[in-house]
Amino acid sequence: MTTNNHLSKILVYFSVIGFVIFFSCKKGDDKEISSEYSEVSAITPMNFPTNLGIEDFNFPEDSTKIYSWLQNKDTISITKHAWGIWAGLTASSGQVFQGDSLLVFETWFGVDELSVMSGNGNKQGGCDQMKKSKRTSLKIPRQFTHAQLLANKNAVIDNTFSLFETVSYSPPAACFATSNLIFNQSTLDSYKVKDGIGKIPSFPNDAITTKPVYFTGKPTKEGLIQVPVWPGIPNPAKVFPTTDWNAYVYADTSNKQPKNKKLVPVTTPNPSPAQIQAATCNVNDFINFAVDADMAKYLNQHQDQNPNSEFVAGDLVLLVAMHVTSKEISNWTWQSFFWTPNPDAPLAPSSKFAADLRPKQLYGAASHYAVTTAYAMVWPNQPITGGTNTGVTPIIAFNPYLEADLPKFNNQNALNQNYQYGVQSNCMTCHSLATQSGSLGYSADQYIDMKDSRFINQVQLDFAWSIQGNTNKDSTSVKKK
Repeated sequence: MTTNNHLSKILVYFSVIGFVIFFSCKKGDDKEISSEYSEVSAITPMNFPTNLGIEDFNFPEDSTKIYSWLQNKDTISITKHAWGIWAGLTASSGQVFQGDSLLVFETWFGVDELSVMSGNGNKQGGCDQMKKSKRTSLKIPRQFTHAQLLANKNAVIDNTFSLFETVSYSPPAACFATSNLIFNQSTLDSYKVKDGIGKIPSFPNDAITTKPVYFTGKPTKEGLIQVPVWPGIPNPAKVFPTTDWNAYVYADTSNKQPKNKKLVPVTTPNPSPAQIQAATCNVNDFINFAVDADMAKYLNQHQDQNPNSEFVAGDLVLLVAMHVTSKEISNWTWQSFFWTPNPDAPLAPSSKFAADLRPKQLYGAASHYAVTTAYAMVWPNQPITGGTNTGVTPIIAFNPYLEADLPKFNNQNALNQNYQYGVQSNCMTCHSLATQSGSLGYSADQYIDMKDSRFINQVQLDFAWSIQGNTNKDSTSVKKK
């Protein structure tokens, strides 16, 4: 990192700490952009804030403390920690870019950017921490198409969606990724072990990776964006795409709705004006941003809206979901957030119990999301190797906007043979199967031994499916260090 870049980063960082408690939401959320913030032409990736003012919250937390939570099934401490991470991610970065006040997570390098750096042999790219002068690009969530292919190799892949992602790495994770050229095929090949289990080096303990997911919908002539909202886990379990939820709210782009309005989602195909009004919130109840011309072009190529309703620069996309994982323990911590019309009593896989643990520092748009956690695969927590699926209780933790639509899983389930769907999944379980080949597929909740025979002749990717999905097919020989 150059001296000038380092100094710039320090100055911006301390400006963030000074305002983080008061400016933790997007522009238009109960406030105007602070005059203390200035428009930037290039985005500086921000470290996770260290002074959020949340009692007993530390990041990175000592792993022994987190393991004690797991040993004692201390779901209160686990959930509080997840909310602390959310508060840090959604704190203001102190930077305004193209009129938008950027949150911390919005400043981070996307995996597509880091992959290009690795492909170019730029080991310092993720460490210099000066982002190019544009946001991380929107992309189709790879798990949608990957899951279709795993379920049916002859599947005809639909490339039109209403949900798009911007998978990103925190500064420590980004620096690790490019320093190790971890997105290069040749690097991954160097970790292969014939008739054994290969694995990449572990990410540092302060690494965070995120998968923000945005809903793209054009507003009506009345300025309302219809957004599907989670109606709860189906019984019996099944593939459950957003098009089958039959529950909607309407985001008012003029932000004329009263604050703290109690929403009643629409559940009928032809709602009355009164029903629509009861289901209408402000668009700034969502974390959101305005797309640029390149993003608008990409959405018009891949979104499933009416082809006569094209996106243009300035149109809003709304954050509806985010997977977040931190390397504070060996198998990472896993927390997932999704927008909910009733943040005080969200539906499973979240709960009122989880909502009641939100810190007071979390308010505005960021407080309108529910949380679900998977700091273990099952209860009681099993060891990294040598554990069992006998006599354990499942931990169901998935994101409705991401996993509910996954095709039926092919993996045999040792915990419960009837666990076959995304609505029966666990983040840690699924990501434990991330390998260089990607051939192990996805799994519903069960304990996975990290020395299981299925990993023979595979390279484990430290739970990071994002590496497998963004690998450069380079041919340069890279020696293992």
